[in-house]
Amino acid sequence: MAKQKKNGMPFFVGLNRIMLSLGPLPDGRRCPYRCAFCYGDQGYSSYHSYSVPQIVEWVKACDAHYDIVYVSGDTDSFAPPRTKIGIELLEALSDLDVDVLFTTRTIFDSRYLATLGGIASKLRQSNHLLFGCISIPRLSSGKHLESANVPSPLERIAALRALKEKGLHTVLTLRPFLPIIPTREYIEIVSMCQGFVDIVLGECWYVDEGGVIERRVFRGPTPPEITFIHQKMDFDNNQQLWKVWEGREIEQSLRNYCGSSALPFFMRSRPAIELVRARNSAG
Repeated sequence: MAKQKKNGMPFFVGLNRIMLSLGPLPDGRRCPYRCAFCYGDQGYSSYHSYSVPQIVEWVKACDAHYDIVYVSGDTDSFAPPRTKIGIELLEALSDLDVDVLFTTRTIFDSRYLATLGGIASKLRQSNHLLFGCISIPRLSSGKHLESANVPSPLERIAALRALKEKGLHTVLTLRPFLPIIPTREYIEIVSMCQGFVDIVLGECWYVDEGGVIERRVFRGPTPPEITFIHQKMDFDNNQQLWKVWEGREIEQSLRNYCGSSALPFFMRSRPAIELVRARNSAG
């Protein structure tokens, strides 16, 4: 079995799930996509850089209760140069008796899309699900928020359509809500994805106490009207206290729009997963 950290698990285990990733890159970078709003380099737990066989071995040996494995967390495990390895990880996880969810901003070519379709079909045959989540936190505003190597929002919208066509359960993740993105822009993203998205997810914006993330996003002082609450993350093992911007106006507007469009909207993934499971069981 792969060794655990001295201070805990190599991955996050809790909330009836295992959250894992390929970990930092060999050059020490947390993620190939260095987004200004990301908390990954400001106190979020760093996962271990295990090989695919080591990860699967660890998952099999984990005695905690879980019913789904997320390939998510501290990095985008599907971003170049690790797209092939990320897909291999999903293939390996599909041999387990569990649902699988992955999150990315990467655009898959036809070879990888065919493989993902095969994984989804294999999981269906064992009465399990493959969730493909694509993160699109902006459309035209805030170009500085995402690095130049991140595929464009329009490319990611097309990627969601492609995943749906391959039989995956598709999730549009408008994460995190950001105060510099107009509410109408989030609505526009959703409207462009209707017809090939099963679930829409929002999320609060977690900011480090030192203000590093705020300075990157606002490119200067934080506007005085922006207020935060303070809390720990329940979806990670770190014990840091985070400043959290809830984006309540954005959340309510999205609830109203998605409700009128019969499109399920959630702020957490668990109720979204349970809804898809219920629909799948009902046929």
